[in-house]
Amino acid sequence: MKTLFNLNTLKTGFIFCALLIASCAETKKEDAAMAEKEVPMLEAASQEYADIVQKTFDLLSEFDLETWEDYLADDIVWFWPDGNSETRHSIKGKEELITWWKNWKETTGGQMTFTNNTLLPLKVNTPSNYYKLVGTGVLAYTDITISIQDKSTSVRQHSVFMFDENKKISHVLFYYDRTGIIELTKSALGAPVVLDETEE
Repeated sequence: MKTLFNLNTLKTGFIFCALLIASCAETKKEDAAMAEKEVPMLEAASQEYADIVQKTFDLLSEFDLETWEDYLADDIVWFWPDGNSETRHSIKGKEELITWWKNWKETTGGQMTFTNNTLLPLKVNTPSNYYKLVGTGVLAYTDITISIQDKSTSVRQHSVFMFDENKKISHVLFYYDRTGIIELTKSALGAPVVLDETEE
């Protein structure tokens, strides 16, 4: 009887150990699956950021630079659509950017309007190959019309707005065909003073 009791106890012990091992193995599988789950490269972000970009378009259309600068980070970097990631021209710093736009307005007397806007707020979790930017941003597709004197041109532009932790615009990257803008300024002013001409 004692042997039978020990045998039953032994069987029960084996069954318990087998269940415990199986349970631990399953937990490890779940942990491994969670570890393998990648963070998405992009996620949806708050509509608030798209609203900020729309507001900046409206202010640039009115050339209300005094209000417009409130939406910009002090160390903003503004990239024009010429060259590649290493050679494209840029304006660094809010003060320099405001000065540039004031000069453009005084030099050309130009006006801008932004229509057919598509604004997509996103959170960027994985840095891009070129600019290494992460955080909240907005992909913007818009038709920009530039008028100088009695002439005008329109271009569909793609731009990327990135924000800092204070919801200020820290980076702006533009992508568009500059041909029409260059031709407009040459025709209206007789000189190639274009929207994206600046010094590095």
